[in-house]
Amino acid sequence: MKKTEKVLNFALPIITVGIIIALWAAAANAADNEYVLPTVSATLKKAFELFKSAKFYSAFFSTLIRCVVAFLLSYALAFAAAYFSYKNKYAERALSPFIAIVRTLPTIAVVLLLTVWVNSKVAPVIVTMLVVFPTLFDNLYSALCGIDKEIGEMCKVFGVKKKDRLFKVVIPEIAPEFIRAAGAGLSLNIKLMVAAEVLSQTANSMGYLLNTAKIYFEISTMIALVLFTVAVGLIVESVFKFLSKKAAKV
Repeated sequence: MKKTEKVLNFALPIITVGIIIALWAAAANAADNEYVLPTVSATLKKAFELFKSAKFYSAFFSTLIRCVVAFLLSYALAFAAAYFSYKNKYAERALSPFIAIVRTLPTIAVVLLLTVWVNSKVAPVIVTMLVVFPTLFDNLYSALCGIDKEIGEMCKVFGVKKKDRLFKVVIPEIAPEFIRAAGAGLSLNIKLMVAAEVLSQTANSMGYLLNTAKIYFEISTMIALVLFTVAVGLIVESVFKFLSKKAAKV
């Protein structure tokens, strides 16, 4: 039974990807117009051309740096807000309106406003932080609230030192959820960053490459860039899920 389950877990995602590619090929064949929907082979050819371009790597790493900066800032702010909300009910009540407002901000409108107030390199970082922050806060706050209070009380009764309680009880308990939240947040960060760069027209970025491809109607290039962004996001999320599972077994 376990062997069958392992085979299915491995095979089903591959089958799903195969079906998507088959539908794409059929749709491209029906359209018979590369300016509407290019073929799979044409898109792959364009992807390999991108991989040979120094301009592509410069744009990708510039976007990646902005993603990491935005993620670290939003994660730090979300952790601080979650910790104070967990420790103090008044802090939670004070922060809840701010988080609700940030959660409901219209992303496109915020990007457009930020392009007026700050330069096009900073605007995507701020808007990505704002969008990712509420999700990270929810995940981190839930993880902190999930700490077993009975174990904490037992540690106090038996005189366990705060340092030992932190490193041997609290951190191992919350680490899997914190790592999983980090992976989901960073993956979302990447996708949002590219979208914000498109709207901000950020130079030397993945968003800029997408804008340029759109202007010249290079649909295969646009699809190749989108697929690459999705692949990077999926890889990041999968790595963090794996690390989260490892942390849960420790």
